[in-house]
Amino acid sequence: MVLDIIKKTLREYNLLNNGDSVLVGLSGGADSVCLTHALWSLKDEFDIKLYTAHINHGIRGEEAKRDELFAENFSKKLGIECFVLNADIPQIAKDTNVSEETAGRNVRYNFFNKLCEKYDINKVATAHNRNDNAETLLMNFMRGSTTNGLCGIPYVRGNIIRPILNVSRDEIEKYCSDNGLEYMTDSTNLTEDYTRNKIRHTLLPYIQKEFNTSFIKTVTENACLIKDDSDYLDGIAEDFYKHHIRNCAVNIEDLNKTDIAIKRRVLRLMLRDIYNGLNDISSTYVADILSLADKSSGRQINLPYGIVAKNEYGKIILEHEKKETQPFEVSINIGETVFISELDKKISVSETDMRNKDGAIYLSCDKTDKIIVRNRRNGDKFQPLGMNGTKKLKEYFIDKKIPKDKRNSVPIIEINGEIAAVGNRIDKRFAFKDKGIKIEFYDN
Repeated sequence: MVLDIIKKTLREYNLLNNGDSVLVGLSGGADSVCLTHALWSLKDEFDIKLYTAHINHGIRGEEAKRDELFAENFSKKLGIECFVLNADIPQIAKDTNVSEETAGRNVRYNFFNKLCEKYDINKVATAHNRNDNAETLLMNFMRGSTTNGLCGIPYVRGNIIRPILNVSRDEIEKYCSDNGLEYMTDSTNLTEDYTRNKIRHTLLPYIQKEFNTSFIKTVTENACLIKDDSDYLDGIAEDFYKHHIRNCAVNIEDLNKTDIAIKRRVLRLMLRDIYNGLNDISSTYVADILSLADKSSGRQINLPYGIVAKNEYGKIILEHEKKETQPFEVSINIGETVFISELDKKISVSETDMRNKDGAIYLSCDKTDKIIVRNRRNGDKFQPLGMNGTKKLKEYFIDKKIPKDKRNSVPIIEINGEIAAVGNRIDKRFAFKDKGIKIEFYDN
């Protein structure tokens, strides 16, 4: 029965191809023992080569060592090569400032990836089952996930496959019993210390007893229906993203032409990119970012891990939080090159009698003039070339749609106490004529 379910899953979702090499995550628990034994039973039928991998997380002392030895011996009985990694997960979690669960997952998949690269293994099989899927769906629902989080655990993601995702925990335990397979029980899975354990041992049994004895089957089947709809909407959002998103920024006008379901997905794609692939983003943040579209320019919200979302002149922009440039003032003479630490740039000033179209700043200036490079001050005014009269620097920045947090980074050239240039915009009193100076900025 279980083997039939697994074979159907393997074929329906095209999880295996002839000649595949498969690394099985073998913790020693019933789920991974069932998966390993089932794939071993099917290896000739599907023409696959098997390996196993076990991680000792350095958390449960002798019990963890017991599981490690079991995984090695079980693999040996089946004639499968077993790779073992010993890791101090509590210390790694502390060093990287993440939870032990996250640290364990990161170590686990990094280990898998290294083994795949070293031994030319193209598939990694994990023992997620139907109960895990139901638990994940409930966890996601309670913490405020989007519909993507209600689609459940995918059968395949990249080179990760989950062949027993349609098998329940009861069926797994019966498979082990029918085949005389021993397995190890992780004592931490029996406690109520973790949210998943509370769902597993308290919430799910209560729902099954009081409301629906087939709840696990029902909720995972519903997840498949949700996924079909979600995949369709994701395709539309991906197309919008491809045509309208640049550098994690989107025009609010373009965004507002789409349906709310697409808006949310587009923002999640932007979050995925700014967070470098992280998909575990609460729907609360998506709603907060979406609300920026109805606010005035300059409004922003802070997101976890130093990310900022803001409305900036008709765009919603996601970016890493930047420290505002501190006030600076640097004197420089003709013929000198000076480093400005606040801008992390070098500036050079040279004498010239020719103006080129090379992006440099050309100004009228004598050798005896005092040249200062600084950033803005309250009350600054200048006379922009091509305009009549003076312009307050604040108004100029607004007209040019220069964001508030970037205004301190705009270099101002001052000659003899008067503003001669704001960025590349020249003050008409210092417009280059027959000779003068050439100012260039270089990245450090």
